Amino acid sequence: MRTLTVWVLAGSVILLAQHVQDEDKKKRNPAIGNIAAIAAGEKAFNEGCAVCHGQGGMGGRGPNLANGRVMWHTLTDEATYNRIKDGVPSGGMPPTPGSDEKLWQLAAYVVALRAPASESPQTGDATLGQTLFWGKAGCNECHSILGKGGKIGPDLSDAGGSRSTSVIRMAIEDPGSNGSKGFEKAHIVLKNRNNFSLQVLDARGELHLLLMTAVKEMAVSPNSVMPANYKARLSGAEINALVAYLAQQTARKL
Repeated sequence: MRTLTVWVLAGSVILLAQHVQDEDKKKRNPAIGNIAAIAAGEKAFNEGCAVCHGQGGMGGRGPNLANGRVMWHTLTDEATYNRIKDGVPSGGMPPTPGSDEKLWQLAAYVVALRAPASESPQTGDATLGQTLFWGKAGCNECHSILGKGGKIGPDLSDAGGSRSTSVIRMAIEDPGSNGSKGFEKAHIVLKNRNNFSLQVLDARGELHLLLMTAVKEMAVSPNSVMPANYKARLSGAEINALVAYLAQQTARKL
């Protein structure tokens, strides 16, 4: 009798484990990691959600979905799906109409917005992106990777590990849109060059330390130092390639 009880219990545990696995499968987003599905989700997002959340989820009337600080970024796949489907009435977010497939695609895109670019599928040619970064696009004139390149802009050795795909793309297509603190243009007129304190990088990447009492005039531009014409200079495929190359740059492989 005791042996029979053990076998029944073991069978119950096995059935329970199978049930949990089946439930987990139902909760998983079938569009996660699917490039075509994420692209479809992006298209749907830009046609509807972007009115409040901004292009690329960078924020507007609604919260920024790409900066990792929004509470529902930690939701499960199923909860993300339900949040999109049902909306947030108390927060002014209406329900989203559409098929299950469309809603899963939207959820996959929202997940991709906050995931590190190095962990997200890319559509661009990373090899072409490398050639563009160190050549035609001239990114290396201001940015460095693993100690090679310019010093005016941020080091991009961990671009893919610390930034999402949407943040990288936005930085290329619309620099300064998400803030350029510390990398603004500045015009400074000195009284003399004898005292130091203010830290300034010149166009060659050389650091100057100036005491504020030596500064006669200083005008800081709200714009980023980064050129704002990449969308005109580069094709869509070339921008995708740059994003794919930068997505590969992560400290995890250093």
